Amino acid sequence: MSYRFIILNLFVSITFAQTQVVIIEEMFMDAPYVGEFTTTNTKYASDNIFREEMQIEMGSFLVRMAMGGNKKAGSIIDGNKKMRTVYDVNEEEYAQENFQSIIENDGKPKLQMMDNSFGGGGRRNSDGDENEDEDTEPEGDDEDNNEVIRIINKDYEKIGDFLAKKVTTEMMGNRGRVIIEEWFTTDTSLFSYALDVQSKLASAYGGKAQSTPRSFSESMLKNAGHEFESVEGRLVKYKMSQKDDDGFQMKWEIKKAKKINFNRSDFDIPKIYEKVDELNQ
Repeated sequence: MSYRFIILNLFVSITFAQTQVVIIEEMFMDAPYVGEFTTTNTKYASDNIFREEMQIEMGSFLVRMAMGGNKKAGSIIDGNKKMRTVYDVNEEEYAQENFQSIIENDGKPKLQMMDNSFGGGGRRNSDGDENEDEDTEPEGDDEDNNEVIRIINKDYEKIGDFLAKKVTTEMMGNRGRVIIEEWFTTDTSLFSYALDVQSKLASAYGGKAQSTPRSFSESMLKNAGHEFESVEGRLVKYKMSQKDDDGFQMKWEIKKAKKINFNRSDFDIPKIYEKVDELNQ
């Protein structure tokens, strides 16, 4: 093996180790009795370390008061230290548990980063405690989805930094119309890398990483027994609205997905934070 080849391999390894992937997701929901709220989920992934931070902003003053104000919290999984850290930005506190303690708890983390009343759209309350893969079928009134109109655009649209194909699915049943608009991209390398890092770290303590359904419309159609044409790629944006009913609507979009130089501070807890046994919920 030549020295040139060895040096090239070393250079590639060092370059990869000095990068990270940053993904920012934003979800907006307007629901009866709750009103409007926005969830921003930021993920940082690098070699053997993963961080996720969630911010929830509620539009209704009464709901915000009942929930104790807007919330911002996160978690860090460090494979080098074999440590999982959860933190509360508002309270400037953090708590930690090592991998061994999670393994002894059947792979389920004991520490929660946030009360799951709103967190992640009800998707999860911690990383790795339950498995939810891309084929997860959301609960719904599937027996009511008796009539379906599905349109797959031939052309691609620009969604952020991605070229995406739009799919519109309209379901009509006993409870009115539900319209789901989804945009799919085949440029999935950054998402795959982040999920791979998270999955490997979760498996290191006996858990399983979480992921959103690949397509909400396809899951609902499958659950209702409808045949449909599938679309290749990964979801980067969707809109869901319910007509002829209570005006419910939900929007979700990848706002940013970038590969950048590694920044150690993105994976560190601020020194002013106080260490506690567990976060207040």
